Amino acid sequence: MRPLKTTGLLLAFFALAAAGSAQGPPPGYYSTVDTTTAASLRSTLHAVIDDHTRYPYTSGSTDTWDILGLAQRDPANASRILDVYRNRSFVRQSGGNSFYNREHSWPTSYGFPSNGSGNMPFTDCHMLFLCDDGYNSSRSNKPFGNCTAGCGELTTDANGGVGGGSGVFPGQSNWTSGSFTNGTFQVNVFRKGDIARAQLYADVRYEGGTHGITGVSEPDLILTDNTGQIAASNTGQNESVAYMGRLAVLLDWHYADPVDAFEQTRNDIVASYQGNRNPFVDHPEWVDCLFVGSCEPGAPYCSPAAANSTGQPAVIEGRGSAVIADDDFRLLAFQLPNQAAGFFLCSQTQGFILNPGGSSGNLCLAGNIGRVVGGQIVNSGFFGSFAVSVDPTALPQPTGSVSAMAGETWNFQAWYRDFAAGQVTSNFTDGWSMTWQ
Repeated sequence: MRPLKTTGLLLAFFALAAAGSAQGPPPGYYSTVDTTTAASLRSTLHAVIDDHTRYPYTSGSTDTWDILGLAQRDPANASRILDVYRNRSFVRQSGGNSFYNREHSWPTSYGFPSNGSGNMPFTDCHMLFLCDDGYNSSRSNKPFGNCTAGCGELTTDANGGVGGGSGVFPGQSNWTSGSFTNGTFQVNVFRKGDIARAQLYADVRYEGGTHGITGVSEPDLILTDNTGQIAASNTGQNESVAYMGRLAVLLDWHYADPVDAFEQTRNDIVASYQGNRNPFVDHPEWVDCLFVGSCEPGAPYCSPAAANSTGQPAVIEGRGSAVIADDDFRLLAFQLPNQAAGFFLCSQTQGFILNPGGSSGNLCLAGNIGRVVGGQIVNSGFFGSFAVSVDPTALPQPTGSVSAMAGETWNFQAWYRDFAAGQVTSNFTDGWSMTWQ
């Protein structure tokens, strides 16, 4: 076991800790991403997260042990780590030890078993997790899947408000059956989403071709439900195309276990070294477009909005179809104060007015601004959100309703009531821009 390396690593740790537990992507990181279709999203997103900086698996300098030791630090004690499956708190080590090791969530046997200076996925810390030795062995290279009560139980420790308990399926335990490709491994309920998003990241990050800086060939890693394809990827040598899964299960896990602060912080720290992020931690909604085919019509702008009384910026999203003939476009606003009245605005012109009329937020529209899109003043209710259906043939304007035309770009924003310093005020979401088809 090597002594802990501190130069640079502790500086990165204290810089992140001083600025807050979760930093998120830097401004403009995803500005080139096109969410119009699944194909455009995949190609533009791959370009953003491709060609990251590789750190060695094990080294006398900064390596994966060090990065993961910071990325999975125990929020209750920064000198300890929380492992991914058992949720056990271990004293942080730097290098091999008899307590925990590194889990390749996408097993190396499926496509990239031979480590070397050009093997990018082998040391990619977005796919690597610190893990209890015994639990890592139990997982082996079993594909992820859902178990039954007849599976073997791997209990978790109670730490950070999650974990603990045993004997009840599924509880907060991990469950496993079978062996190797014919086996199944079900991750505990509070980390199954983390593992799922790591696999989804791998599917988009690794699409074959070569590393744009080093020129080294990279594999095309593909998620599938076909266990035959997964088994055929286990050849004992690095392959140009390899499969893992099970995709349908991983999608279910992604929805069932949303992103939490621990996963956000992990993404920040890994990104601070590798230079790339897991986009599905930052934008979990993109999973729908890429893997389900339900793409957002349009894209946000003027983000983030000014924080409201909840401490968060309110967010607007467009859902449904941008095709006028479909008559299936909806606007959703969320992260709003509870029981807040509001309505949607629209214009063909973007703008920026700071605190208009004494508002706590910013107006991101200009020109002819229509009010009460969808014809309704709405209320955010108990869950802090509201939505309307948009009639593309009746978009409000100061002189009356107009019909959208194919090729026209329209911009939307929500206004809502809020409170600041005990006084009634108003605020805005960010903006949403979309082009009708």
